[in-house]
Amino acid sequence: MSRVSSTMFSADHETSLSRSQASLAAVAEEPERPRPVSPPRKQRKPGQDIGSDFDMSYFEPLPGEDSMMFELDQGSVYQAYESVAAMEKKHPWVKVPNLREYFIDLNTVKEVSEDGPIKSFAFRELQILDGKFKLHALENGYAEVLSSKQVQHRDFYNVRKCDCHVHHSACMNSKHLLRFIKSKLKHSASDVVLFRDGKAMTLQEVFDSLEMTAYDLSIDTLDTHAHTDSFHRFDKFNLKYNPVGSSRLREIFLKTDNYIRGRYLAELTREVISDLENSKYQMVEWRVSIYGRSLDEWDKLAAWVIDNKLISHNVRWLIQIPRLYSLYKKQGIVENFEQPIINVFQPLYEVTRDPSSHPKLHAFLHRVIGFDSVDDESKVERRFYRKFPTPKDWNIPENPMYNYWIYYLWSNMVTLNHWRRRRGFGTFVLRPHCGEAGDVEHLQSAVLCCHSISHGLMLRKAPLLQYIFYLDQIGIAMSPLSNNALFLAYDRNPFQVYFRRGLNVSLSTDDPLQFAYTREPLIEEYSVAAQICKLSATDMCELAKHSVEQSGFEHELKQRWLGPNYHLPGVQGNNMTKTNVPDLREEFRHRSLAHEREMITRYAAAYARSTQHPASSPPSTGNVNGSKEPPVIPRTSPTLSAQTVRGTGSRSNVELRFLGNSAAESSTTDRRDGGWKSSAFPESPTKTGHRQPNIFPGVVRQRTRRKSLRQSSGSDKDHEASGSSSVGPSGSGLLDGPSPVVPEESDQT
Repeated sequence: MSRVSSTMFSADHETSLSRSQASLAAVAEEPERPRPVSPPRKQRKPGQDIGSDFDMSYFEPLPGEDSMMFELDQGSVYQAYESVAAMEKKHPWVKVPNLREYFIDLNTVKEVSEDGPIKSFAFRELQILDGKFKLHALENGYAEVLSSKQVQHRDFYNVRKCDCHVHHSACMNSKHLLRFIKSKLKHSASDVVLFRDGKAMTLQEVFDSLEMTAYDLSIDTLDTHAHTDSFHRFDKFNLKYNPVGSSRLREIFLKTDNYIRGRYLAELTREVISDLENSKYQMVEWRVSIYGRSLDEWDKLAAWVIDNKLISHNVRWLIQIPRLYSLYKKQGIVENFEQPIINVFQPLYEVTRDPSSHPKLHAFLHRVIGFDSVDDESKVERRFYRKFPTPKDWNIPENPMYNYWIYYLWSNMVTLNHWRRRRGFGTFVLRPHCGEAGDVEHLQSAVLCCHSISHGLMLRKAPLLQYIFYLDQIGIAMSPLSNNALFLAYDRNPFQVYFRRGLNVSLSTDDPLQFAYTREPLIEEYSVAAQICKLSATDMCELAKHSVEQSGFEHELKQRWLGPNYHLPGVQGNNMTKTNVPDLREEFRHRSLAHEREMITRYAAAYARSTQHPASSPPSTGNVNGSKEPPVIPRTSPTLSAQTVRGTGSRSNVELRFLGNSAAESSTTDRRDGGWKSSAFPESPTKTGHRQPNIFPGVVRQRTRRKSLRQSSGSDKDHEASGSSSVGPSGSGLLDGPSPVVPEESDQT
């Protein structure tokens, strides 16, 4: 309110005051009138009126602008600063490991992975785990079946299950897309849907140019199913996204940014959401693309989701970043690799600092849980530099290596996650396509930087990495039907072997448009796996439980779906009335993992004693005794939000390294981590979803923070359930993700 309006308001207020006092007695004599009661907010029925219960006013008033600042440093990594003086002195709020440190650790992981005796040891242990499960199934299979029969109401169909890996543009099956296209051609043929060759075209004109009618359309002419012609031909598989082989139809029906602003795809999405909500027990995490070609991509995508009200309790979103720099460079869209980084991350930092700068993006990010990196992994990668340049200097037309991409996605998420955690916003994880084909080195990057991965087929060729994935329970969303059409026949798929050995695997659909034949692609994936791999009902329910644990849904929802103590190890965290997984199975998995970790602990302690470096006496961080040295924060992936560590120095700064010692540990463990209690290889943190890091009980000792439940993307109080008072994500070994340096925070946390 301006000064003029304030003065006018004061004068009017004094004039009206006497009138109010004069009429007060008359008003008091009148009988009291009941105040109008606003009707209660109508709750829509599942599967009906999708998005009608969403209101943008829920986010108002928007949070104010934060005092912190950010900029892109010389290494093409975004840094945040607490003051102008800190920015001038280049003292970032979070110190992120640089590219050199990343590749030093990556080479260390590679050397350890290729060591002959270590590979033999890991292979033997994996074989033992396989044998243990077969023996358990023989001894306790009938007991598990009887235990499941005693649970009322629950069976495989009504336990929660999540499709953790599915691309949104292919979320419907071919029959669904065919019906939708025919319906639009019949009822909306006059809609102007495309602008080509200098003129606008209606839907009827588009089909006339293809010399087709609605009667000509069929599943065969649509040609979206991936058959034998797509095997080891990723280029042909990408063409399956073009209905009838026409890129025009793909742009009209399967794109969010087109002439009709993605209206047809939004209608298709509502129909798929309706099917999901009617099924009640199926959740999904759809992956939509941000290409990094321009700064306005985020605003366009957010506006598409918010304006079309594509909001459902059954749906969360991941952002996939296609590794297409070489294509953009040839087309002249970008000059160097730094430009895609700016286009992807600058809007996120802007909306974190000031949500009012991108209000729809701020609302959309409440449902976004992480990032993915996608492309054909089977492409041969050549190292063009002995020493990798920074993205600003990467101006050649060749695409950077997979490991280079992963580092710059990870490093730019680190400060962003800590900043968003500080502001009470949802944070993100890195869950890329990894190990589907190509070099095993991709999986080594995943161990360092990623929360979980999709596919993971190449783990079968890397015993040590597979053993690491088991010890750390890193999530793997596998899609055997997709792999069967593209890279690996179903009978050779390692999914069943991974599951028997105890890896944290789940089933997902990947691309229902190309691979599914029914209205419930996820149930189809489970049913095929059950028949070919001879899975029992207990196995199916255990896989469903894994999928929910791997997902990015909020902690409160997981408590409702899996039980209030789902994050605890073994039987303590199992609620059979919710999951239908027998306590016998959970106890077996917990004991097997505890035994393996205890064995590694003994070997590590013996090695430490032999080298006169006791694993139980890490260097002091300095913070405990009041010294001026900042505490060292354990390394991890950027997935978990920072919490409070209070240092004694004048400036709040915590140094974090890829390799090194860490701060104090606490007690809460993963649901299968109860036997991993050692100063040399401490317990894994609670894996409660997309806020949690991965850890590897590595060759080098490192203590780790505990008592961590991730922050919810929908609620600011998710973290309070954990009672955590330590800072930052955790890590516990040589092969952990790089650790950012987390500064001291205010008392608000």
